[in-house]
Amino acid sequence: MVQIECDCNERYGIEINTYKLFEELKEFFETKVNMGVFSNVTVTETFYTGKSDINEIKWYSTKWYKCNFCGCLWEFDYPDFPAKGFIKKFDNGRHVMEEK
Repeated sequence: MVQIECDCNERYGIEINTYKLFEELKEFFETKVNMGVFSNVTVTETFYTGKSDINEIKWYSTKWYKCNFCGCLWEFDYPDFPAKGFIKKFDNGRHVMEEK
C-alpha cells in the first residue's frame, strides 16, 4: 500500500505570468484533489477590498484548496491576461488578508 502525503512544506506561493505555467499549476491542483491530498474549499473571503469613487471593490480568488494532511490553505487566482494570477500559501489554514 502506498502512503500518500503532502509536500506543502516544500512549496510556496507564486505569481502566474504565463499561460503554460497556469495550465501546469491548474493540472497539479486538480490531480492532488483527485488523489485525496487536497480538498476544494468554497472561497469566502476577498484577497482585495477597496473603494472607488462610486462603490466598494471586492476581488475574490478563483479557487481555494485545503491540504487534507497538514491543513495548509492554498489560494489560487486564475490569470486574466494581461493581468497576472497568483497562488498564495496560508500555513495556518486560515485566509488572512495582508495589512497595507
